[in-house]
Amino acid sequence: MSTTTTPRRIAVVGSGVAGLTAAYVASRPANGTHVTLLEADDRLGGHADTHDVTDPTGRALRIDSGFIVHNRRTYPVLLRLFAELGVPTQESEMSMSISDEATGLEWAGALGRRGVFPSGTGNHRNPAYLRMLREVPRFHRRARRLLEAATDPAADPTTLAAFLDEGRFSPYFRRHFMEPLVAAVWSCDPDTALDYPAAYLFAFLSHHGMLQVFGSPPWRTVTGGSRTYVDAVAAALRGSGAEIRTGAPVVSVKETTGGVEVRTAAGLEEYDAVVIATHPEQAIALLAEPTSAQREVLGALPYSPNTALLHTDERLMPGATDTHASWNFRRPAADRAGVLVTYDMTRLQRLPTGTRYLVTLGGEDLVDPATVIARREYAHPLYTPSSVAAQRRLPELDSDRLAFAGAYHGWGFHEDGARSGLKAAERLGLLWGGPVAPANVVRDEVAATSYRTTLVHQRREPIANRFEHRTRLWVVDLDRVDAHGRAPGGRGRFLGRDHFDGDTDSVREGLDRFLAAHDLDLRGGRALMAAHSRAFGQCFNPITVHWCWKDRDGRGRPAATVVEVHNTYGGRHSYLLDTDEHGRAVVDKALYVSPFHGTDGHYEVIAPPPDPTTGRLRLAVGLRTDDGARFDAGLTGEPAPAPLLPLASLRGAALIRAHGIALWLRRLPVQPRPADERSLQEGSIR
Repeated sequence: MSTTTTPRRIAVVGSGVAGLTAAYVASRPANGTHVTLLEADDRLGGHADTHDVTDPTGRALRIDSGFIVHNRRTYPVLLRLFAELGVPTQESEMSMSISDEATGLEWAGALGRRGVFPSGTGNHRNPAYLRMLREVPRFHRRARRLLEAATDPAADPTTLAAFLDEGRFSPYFRRHFMEPLVAAVWSCDPDTALDYPAAYLFAFLSHHGMLQVFGSPPWRTVTGGSRTYVDAVAAALRGSGAEIRTGAPVVSVKETTGGVEVRTAAGLEEYDAVVIATHPEQAIALLAEPTSAQREVLGALPYSPNTALLHTDERLMPGATDTHASWNFRRPAADRAGVLVTYDMTRLQRLPTGTRYLVTLGGEDLVDPATVIARREYAHPLYTPSSVAAQRRLPELDSDRLAFAGAYHGWGFHEDGARSGLKAAERLGLLWGGPVAPANVVRDEVAATSYRTTLVHQRREPIANRFEHRTRLWVVDLDRVDAHGRAPGGRGRFLGRDHFDGDTDSVREGLDRFLAAHDLDLRGGRALMAAHSRAFGQCFNPITVHWCWKDRDGRGRPAATVVEVHNTYGGRHSYLLDTDEHGRAVVDKALYVSPFHGTDGHYEVIAPPPDPTTGRLRLAVGLRTDDGARFDAGLTGEPAPAPLLPLASLRGAALIRAHGIALWLRRLPVQPRPADERSLQEGSIR
């Protein structure tokens, strides 16, 4: 088995967001590397492409034509980069219109009533359109059910067309909602949109809050255009001693027993390791001796070319002014290949100008040439069941000296590129290091983040039993819960009476009191809680985890980790864990939790705070007694759009009782409940 070592001389081929992220991580001082960034173009950034424009009044503007928007919920790696480099961002406005010249329909759902029923269009008298509006929430529900049933969305080969057929969605819905949505988001031909794998597509839409009418995260742009962050990365690289070469195309890359050979026009160069951060077909062309797996996998990941024009021809906008949106999909009457979508950059970037600056994909024959400011050739990944299957094999291609990166490793967006660049650097043994969370950036959007989680419970002795179910959980900043128990972004309430002794107004007050009993004063520091909310007058949390830091930044290892355990009899107990750097601890059991276990033994707990880069949550508890392992429980999850109703607490309580009855029917021995159980107050630390 090969082992990963830390290379000294690193080359990164390609300077899109994947290459920039990989180069930045590799160049961190703790890695002890010398990084060379090689770019064939005369500029860095790839799709991060900003143009200097002077408007008719003489005002200087910086306008993007590639990467435009991001959000604070689903772009953690990119935001970490922005935070470390001090990249400023600002609010944007995300809305989408759909215009169909053949049917005459124009509408824009995110613009409210005026977009749905724009003046002068007669949409309110169109039965097919009204029926389509009713189909939208039905589509959202069916899509969410498909995701909930899918163990691995990427492994489900069902196409979008097959999904819509099974759900008996109308042709009108497909033409005026589904096809435009997929085409606009992935810059693909609307005629191929229904070939996309349904579950994989829905996973993206759900991740971005787009499988519900409300709940999409607020979107933002980089202040001054995306070149702002590209320049910041370049400056950081040069500051660390890295070498940046533009206009330096790589001819070939060859992995050898001692390193990696990179051939450029200047000659042959030797490196300890290389990251290839290009499109898949470019990566294949660069490999001097590609393996069969590299040919097979990279060759199965197609891209679609798109011409982008930055211009001021407002004829590309919808005819109905009420439907003018940030993204404007248009389907011409005449058949044509490719997507036609126009982005209103003045609106998206909030440009201080009276001129409407637009970027149109696929409309080169429609835009007045006299209005064109810049022309760019971009390419975007295409997704089919076969390409998604190939994507799952991408980790097979990496070695200890050669790693691949690019947005094609994910959904094709900027965060996917950044994430893949980070993973490529980590695969080569290179660590980011330093502050691990853009806490000051991410935290100001919401105080409560919804998590979609999977709980696995396995009982080993004396009767083997295993169950798994999907549930929901909230991670809450306790200092941003108001006096009524409500937190921005959350649903339901987080009340002091549902935690600790149950006699405080706020959860934070109860937590501080518990810590004070253990001679800890962390008031003023950050406190996060993972728990269910109170809804419909009920709240049940079998396990609640609190992470407490000494300061409000909440970075690094928590100063205290507290686990509350509640049983179905109304008993509660709180444990202060003495965790290591991985969140692991051992603590004596002190509460009668289940009728099938006494209070003997100890828990082995793993409870690190949510991952600061990805937001992922991982908790595990194992009960160990003198008789050996009795059971293990684990919960994993990641941020997801909030459920319409906060029913997880009620559902969890019902499932616990149902499984208890099932075990009792299987004659699992019942342990007597201690008479003094309710008097237990303090947790023992081990």
